[in-house]
Amino acid sequence: MGSSLVHGKYVVCKVIDDDTSQVVEDGAVFQRDGEIVEIGKYTDLKSRHDPDEVIGGPDFVVIPGMVNAHHHMGLTPFQLGSLDMPLEPGIFAEWSSRQVDPYLDTLWCALQMIESGITTVMHNQAMVRTPTDADFYESNARIVDAYEDSGMRVAFSLYNRDRHYFTSQNDDTFLGSIPSALADRTRKSMRARPITMDDHLSASEALIANKASDRTRIFISPHNVHWCSDEYLMAIKDFATRHRTGLHIHLQETVYQRMYGDQHWGKTPLAHLNELGFLGPELSCAHGVWLTDSDIDILAETGTTICHNPSSNLRLNSGVAPVNRLLQRGVTVAIGIDEAGINDDNDILQEMRLVQKIHREPGVGVSSPSSHRVLDMATRNGARVTFFGDETGTLEPGKRADMVLLRLDRISEPYLDPNTDIVDALVYRGRGSDVDTVIVDGEALLRGGVHTKIDRAAVADQIRESLSGPRKPAEVAGAELNRDLKPYIERWFASQPLPKGPPHYRYNARS
Repeated sequence: MGSSLVHGKYVVCKVIDDDTSQVVEDGAVFQRDGEIVEIGKYTDLKSRHDPDEVIGGPDFVVIPGMVNAHHHMGLTPFQLGSLDMPLEPGIFAEWSSRQVDPYLDTLWCALQMIESGITTVMHNQAMVRTPTDADFYESNARIVDAYEDSGMRVAFSLYNRDRHYFTSQNDDTFLGSIPSALADRTRKSMRARPITMDDHLSASEALIANKASDRTRIFISPHNVHWCSDEYLMAIKDFATRHRTGLHIHLQETVYQRMYGDQHWGKTPLAHLNELGFLGPELSCAHGVWLTDSDIDILAETGTTICHNPSSNLRLNSGVAPVNRLLQRGVTVAIGIDEAGINDDNDILQEMRLVQKIHREPGVGVSSPSSHRVLDMATRNGARVTFFGDETGTLEPGKRADMVLLRLDRISEPYLDPNTDIVDALVYRGRGSDVDTVIVDGEALLRGGVHTKIDRAAVADQIRESLSGPRKPAEVAGAELNRDLKPYIERWFASQPLPKGPPHYRYNARS
């Protein structure tokens, strides 16, 4: 693989605390065969080492590779024809979407993420059977192959559920409340794509057995607490324990999910998981918008982590997660884009900026995430939840050489006070377009903003061509079913009285 000396005006090695990061000015990272050997002043390392190449220079800042800790797909729902809407009816809008080749879709997603400085992703994949699926392993192995071909690291998990496909009530009860012809069409559609627990476990087991490289981790995922029976949840927990792998789950993303716990268990979904013995450091939970104070205590006590997705939470009407309270209790929080970034472009730097700004509660002296804390969420914490924490997330000797070089010219143009902390400058002003070079395991995946392993234009052309024709019969049928079913799903959720109570954050007041 060779060696390189990666040079920057600043080398940001790791976050120390809320106000400080370890930064080497006029610094460099020397790596050999994908492992960081030494970090120090550029002139010192240049005199001691004879690298195959020097990357970067005094016009760059070098940071650890960033992590997208919760993600699903490449082409976004908006690109595929769906405007933003609340999650519950929004799930069924996917039935209206075009069927995109999973390999090309994932490759496009990876290209966008690499361009914004993401070196690792937690990819959470829905288990869907289409008429052309021979088996689940083959269809999902192609998604993992796309990440392998891109050069990124991935923590990949399949998710599924075994109940409550339409609302938070029994499926037969809901289907019995809608016109019988529509109910028959819906049942026929569900029967055409049956997915069992055995399908889920066997496909995940095959992915683990056939993992191609150390850049891939295979996790397993129940979709959500209220969408999975206790039997299903514990089968997945047992699988993760036997295979010593990670768990990833959606948790209390919407108010309706929180309400389900109150109505059916007399406790929150997280408290129910705790009662089952499901929680622990191996579990990461996406969203966590509707957490209670006692939930946050449980997270802190069990070491369970949260993957925060501010853009997605705003776009899906879900709310604002209590990140300030989580950080105050010492809960590990990572950052995910959930394919629904505020600009629809997988820019992790934009997501980091939103994390910082949205949690600024009114009032003098009220704490909110600092730039250093946000960078830590996007690097070290993301590496931890994806099980790459021993190898990546910080720049230190002995760790893998995953790093990003950003150009400083636009960030500082036309003037930036020379006393400005470089981490503040990155979080306040950095954008994906500032990323110049992305390195994973010492291998440059992006140089001068150009991909080295994949032809970006060719991938875009292939996707464009695949979607240029008329909709397939299955796509038309799915769109028609969603159109007819959606009003009944919306009516059911709109009929549920929303709970009232004191918020974690107070943004304004009527009196």
